[in-house]
Formats: sequence, C-alpha cells, structure tokens
Amino acid sequence: MTYEIEGLTGAEHAEFFGPEWYDDETEEEDTRSVDELIRRLAYDRKVEAEYRQEIAEIEAEIAASSMAKRLERARELLRVAQADVADSEEDVRKAALEAYQADGSKKPHPAVTVKVYTVLDYNPAQALDYARQHLPRAVKLDKRMFEKVAKVADFPFVDITTEPRVTIARDLTKYEV
Repeated sequence: MTYEIEGLTGAEHAEFFGPEWYDDETEEEDTRSVDELIRRLAYDRKVEAEYRQEIAEIEAEIAASSMAKRLERARELLRVAQADVADSEEDVRKAALEAYQADGSKKPHPAVTVKVYTVLDYNPAQALDYARQHLPRAVKLDKRMFEKVAKVADFPFVDITTEPRVTIARDLTKYEV
C-alpha cells in the first residue's frame, strides 16, 4: 500500500507517522502469531513508558520551579476561600430556615429562596413486602447476589457456561524488539 501526501516521500511519511499508522489501515484478517502480537505489545508498552517518564521529568522540573511554589500557595488560598464560602453558605441557609420557621417567609432575601419538599420516612422491610405484592416493577434484582447464588443453585431458567478471558503479563520487556 502506498501513501502519497503532498510534499512527503513514502519514507518521510513512514518516519513522520510511524509504523502504528500503517498497522490499522488493513482490513485483511490478522494472521500474525501471538508471539508477533506480544512483541508488538511489548514495543507499544515501551513507548508508553518512555512518554510516562518524559511527563514525570517535566512534572519534576515544574515542581522545582518558582511557579510551582506560587501555584501551591494559590491552591492553599483557594482551599481556605472554599472553606469560607461553605461556612458562609451554611450561615445563610441556617438564617433563611430560621426566618421561614418564624414567619413562613419563603423569600427572606432577594437572593435566597426556601423550597419545601415532601420527605418520606418508612420501614424498608415493610416497603419491600408491599412492593413485592402490589408493585413488582418497583423491586430491583441484586444481580451480584443473584449470580452468586445461581452459580451453586440448580435454577432451570439459568444456563451456566464458561467464557475464556485473556490476561496479559504486565512485564513484556523480554519480548521487546
């Protein structure tokens, strides 16, 4: 397959875009062996590790700079300001609720509104019993618990099969090309 881009020779294109660019272009069935694929994965992980290392070095350089100290100070000041905002908001909420309880005012200030919500308090066990009898759509299956039991129970409506799943070793350095 040839790739023509104005101003780039095939070799320059390959050098600029790298081998990864070409690998994804084929629609043919992949006939590479697992060994070849492991070598490719090892290469990709090595490149990824190199970029992670480069980022770590840049971050270390930034951390040692005066800008990092300014940034940390600004972050600390932001944390203090956020705590002050939270305290002030809580004070406003408390005062607004006190005003509402005193005179029923839902608008104790132009910037504050008191909304009244309906809150239900009930026994969950009783609610579940009722839902099973009268509201079956309200009862939700705990899938994790059911599957744990279904693995050992003999339910006629459950088919138990096996499914192969692949794990790949983290360290592939011995396969690098």
